[in-house]
Amino acid sequence: MLLITDRPGDSGDLARRLALWGPCRVVGLDEVGDAALMQPSIIVSDVDLARQQSVEAMRTVLSRHRRKGAPYLCLLRDKTARSTIQARAIGATEIMPFDTQASRLIAAIEQLLREGEEPDSARGALAFTRAQLATAAASLADMLGAAAAGGTIAPRIVETSVVAIDEAAGSSDIGDWLQVVWSYDDLTYQHCMLVAGLAASFAHQLGFALADRRRVTRAAVLHDIGKARISLDILHKPGALDGEEQAVMRTHPAIGHEMLLAQGGFCPEVLAAVRSHHEYLDGSGYPDGLTGPQISDMVRMITICDIYAALIEQRSYKHPTPPAQAYGMLLEMGGKLDAALVRAFHGIVQRSGRAA
Repeated sequence: MLLITDRPGDSGDLARRLALWGPCRVVGLDEVGDAALMQPSIIVSDVDLARQQSVEAMRTVLSRHRRKGAPYLCLLRDKTARSTIQARAIGATEIMPFDTQASRLIAAIEQLLREGEEPDSARGALAFTRAQLATAAASLADMLGAAAAGGTIAPRIVETSVVAIDEAAGSSDIGDWLQVVWSYDDLTYQHCMLVAGLAASFAHQLGFALADRRRVTRAAVLHDIGKARISLDILHKPGALDGEEQAVMRTHPAIGHEMLLAQGGFCPEVLAAVRSHHEYLDGSGYPDGLTGPQISDMVRMITICDIYAALIEQRSYKHPTPPAQAYGMLLEMGGKLDAALVRAFHGIVQRSGRAA
């Protein structure tokens, strides 16, 4: 990903959204001409095209760094006909306002990337899974953004994500879901989508009715919503957290629960999953030290999916644990987890192993 901007100091949020698909390089318009040849998968610009000098600079940059067939998304700060004409003239594949809602921006980028692929790679179940994940991730972007800003998480946005994930789980293999999830570079998005996909597939495997599947998936989508209020320095730390940072991270279940409880409209089962997905049956979990009878079956399911996801994910400080080994670690946790559900989860592990 390449983001070209004439205000690099204000590009943090946009760069983070672009980093969903891999490392995003941010280059100032006055610097990019001298940069080494890049030819990224997509170019995004945030440049004032009302200035003719900027238009000419962008034309030069694109001729040097845009590979044949690569999409170019031009974000405009004004909606004048002149700026739109200038964007088209320099070869924009897509033009959108700079203040476009995060979900629409993410969906547009996903579509542009899909259109730039070879035709064979855009066919079949994997293409459907990719489209559903793009829908879910776009909705998650709106949820996390609203939560971070102290706003309201719109139920419609939650349901868009839930339906997309449930439909993908019912129509394709969990291995396809994992294969697409790994293409997302932002660890928070990756983890939430991984847990949600595992939980939805688990619910399908167990034969849950539609309403129950959607409830499990909804809980999984929202389980880490409290992380929206955790510092990005902690969330994206390129290494293991120290004791103080771990203490801060451990506040996310209670934060998420309080956030959703205050907003209202979320069922008790979902609220319990958000607060208690780090609880263990033997009372050694957090934040409340609950024991077996106090932990619902749905929370137990989300906990298993959450632990397994954390094990098979790659981090800068650890390699991903192979699925079979990760499942062995679940078994070794013994009385901390529901043994019957862990055994039932083995089918998910076997299918997820094909995407490892």
